[in-house]
Amino acid sequence: MPASRSASSSLLLDRVSTTTTTFRRMRRSVFRRASRVVVSPKAETTTEEKETSSSSSLEERVATVPYFNDARAKRVLVGKAGSELLERRNCRDFIALPNEENSSALVKLRETIDEGWQRHELQGYGHASQWPEIFERAECLIREQFPQFGEECEILAGTGWLEDESEAIDWVIRRPEKHVIASKIPFAKRMHRDPDSWTNPSTSQRPREGWTKLSMQDIERYQYRFINVHLITSALDPTYNAWQSPLVVMLPRESGKREWPFEKQTLTMTEEGAKDESKLEGKNGINPFSWIKGGNRLTRFAHKKEDKPPQSDVIVEETDISDFEFPELTHSDEQEFVTNGALLFDSFDCWHGAAAWCEDKSFKKKLTDIDPKGRQPFHSARCSIEMRFRVRIDQQSKQGKASPSVPWGPFSSAVRSGKFVDARALRDSEARYDLNKGRQI
Repeated sequence: MPASRSASSSLLLDRVSTTTTTFRRMRRSVFRRASRVVVSPKAETTTEEKETSSSSSLEERVATVPYFNDARAKRVLVGKAGSELLERRNCRDFIALPNEENSSALVKLRETIDEGWQRHELQGYGHASQWPEIFERAECLIREQFPQFGEECEILAGTGWLEDESEAIDWVIRRPEKHVIASKIPFAKRMHRDPDSWTNPSTSQRPREGWTKLSMQDIERYQYRFINVHLITSALDPTYNAWQSPLVVMLPRESGKREWPFEKQTLTMTEEGAKDESKLEGKNGINPFSWIKGGNRLTRFAHKKEDKPPQSDVIVEETDISDFEFPELTHSDEQEFVTNGALLFDSFDCWHGAAAWCEDKSFKKKLTDIDPKGRQPFHSARCSIEMRFRVRIDQQSKQGKASPSVPWGPFSSAVRSGKFVDARALRDSEARYDLNKGRQI
């Protein structure tokens, strides 16, 4: 992140600190009015804890979380409070919430993204070899934020689940579907985990049967963590979060020892249905020339005419696509969420999706009074970038004995127990894992 932006953010947070008491009253007001807000007793903080929390940022916000055929207003912890929640729930092996004040690796990553943004923005996504600089920087960030994985762990770009890795989408820029620049890969608005909840069975990126043999070699010795590095690249609000459509990440249940309940749904889709699902809905109807002028990267090249329409990413097979089974998360009162302007999380073990802030107008007005960017679609529309990694951790000592530097992850434990061997062997709802042995109980 450029120094000017960091200084500006610090100034904004200083101004937020003067209104912390007002914000807390507003949050309580929001919770009283939100008819479906459920606050876990475990997540409650005492008055003493609140007083000792950083006064320079908000502790929690309220967002509508997209469950299957449902949406729930849930509290989402942000900033220092989010990091403290991860520590209390023993979830630091799954999620990290860095900021520029405590992470030099994050500062360098943002600088590298800024330097190459104009060159890569139009493409929108690609293999790691097409933008290697950000993967080198992001690897440093992963090592900084997850030191418990050990200095000898391997950090590999991408998920590794395709036979031809040159076709993999290892980095992707996301925008709303109706943004003035059409997003090739829009937000995933449903709560999902990356390997087992793809809604379009014809996409070229969907893992095929037996993909774990490609991606997770020598699974009896090595565990794998599939870390996503997610950064907001548009303007951040005064709380260091996205103005719109924040990515919320749900904490693993019992520190990963147990699955959250979910239902397995069956999707029947034909070739034509698969093609229709991948089409964008078109322009958003807002006249971009009425927006603020300038070189903002959200609209750079927005009106460049193309000789032909962009090609679809969907590979259509010759026959109808068979039924496809995938899990849909069930709401639970105990589920807890975090978000941040920069998120590192295990996308295979953590449910995540694009939510929507549902705070009242007075709260939003307070934020936009501090930073007027939030009033302008030009700045407030969320743009983000994510990079996908596979962290390979040796669970044995040099003598061949079990000597894990970190407990086995639930996904690796599921695979070691026979899950994902074929396309139908998904994880089980409410499954329990022995993370010391790396097996499903």
